[in-house]
Amino acid sequence: MVEVKKITSKREMKKFVKFPTDLYKDNPYYVPPFELDEYNLTSPKKNASFEESEAEYFLAYRDNKVVGRVAGIVSHAYNEKNHTKYARFSRFDTINDSEVAKALLETAENWAREKGMEYIHGPLGFNDLEREGLLVEGFETLGTFQGSWNAEYYKKLIEENGYKPDCKWVEWRLYVPKEPNERVARVCQMVEKRYGFYEKQFKNTKEIIDGYGKKFFELLDECYKNLYGTIPFNDKLIDQTIGLFKLIINKDYVSLIFNKDDELIGFGLAYASIADAIRKSKGRYLPFGWARLLHAIKHPKVLELALIAVKPEYQKKGVTAVIINHMLERIMKNGIDHCDSGAQLETNTPALESLDMFDREVVRRKTCYIKKL
Repeated sequence: MVEVKKITSKREMKKFVKFPTDLYKDNPYYVPPFELDEYNLTSPKKNASFEESEAEYFLAYRDNKVVGRVAGIVSHAYNEKNHTKYARFSRFDTINDSEVAKALLETAENWAREKGMEYIHGPLGFNDLEREGLLVEGFETLGTFQGSWNAEYYKKLIEENGYKPDCKWVEWRLYVPKEPNERVARVCQMVEKRYGFYEKQFKNTKEIIDGYGKKFFELLDECYKNLYGTIPFNDKLIDQTIGLFKLIINKDYVSLIFNKDDELIGFGLAYASIADAIRKSKGRYLPFGWARLLHAIKHPKVLELALIAVKPEYQKKGVTAVIINHMLERIMKNGIDHCDSGAQLETNTPALESLDMFDREVVRRKTCYIKKL
């Protein structure tokens, strides 16, 4: 018999956070989030998302042993923006058992109904920069710091409970060329000269974050507002997200492009892949997590391409190519072997075309599911 209980104590939340790491303890591909980050993100006192959202967390037990978990989220900011009544299921992890999966999903659905919601979709987090989507292809590739990883059987367990695909993403492996592409470089130089675009140079990463961190999010809100699952970022959420990522950002892998009037019109951001370091440390900073993390940041061979955003009025003027070209010059100089992209919508043609200067292959596919309540 399966019993699902709402989390009401710190001890239970510890079990909730640790469950997937224990579930995948012998798996070479699963990359856990940092435990401390998860405690903060699930806490109404520490996660700024709770100003515009509410959530509940549940554990499934069989014979007094934890066998699964799920969270329910209602993002009021998302519903107000889209005029919907959607809940999200999040942090869904389970043993390979239909009874457990059914009990967890039904619990999340019942909670959503109590909140007056009409649909539930997921897996999704509080916002677009959290882990999202269910892995449906690419199980034998190491996950990424920014992306989710789950066992292959999850797809069957979700679909047999009446969920249908609602959105699909792809994740790419981008191979760094050995030599510069002179034709691409000439085209980018022509674009910059024609429109007066230029890349601003900075002394260090702190100068970038302090001067433009919040402007990044203003640009993201403008550029990503029509993409699936996105919500506007409030000031506290911006500060929180910057705090999560500032340690791993290196100015060599950031490109800020300005127009002739010195206005920021686009940026690109990649960072050292810390996925293997986190996996080896099981999501913990201590006792060896910090050392592994710092080594991965200082000596990267793989990057994660996190974000590219260009103001809508400049998206057909070659700015994305200019951003990638500038970043690629430094990536090649630093001896990076390849980059793994974040999740990109299969229907986002402009974003996909912007990667044409790379030899690339799809390494993972993800799906967001939906169900009418």
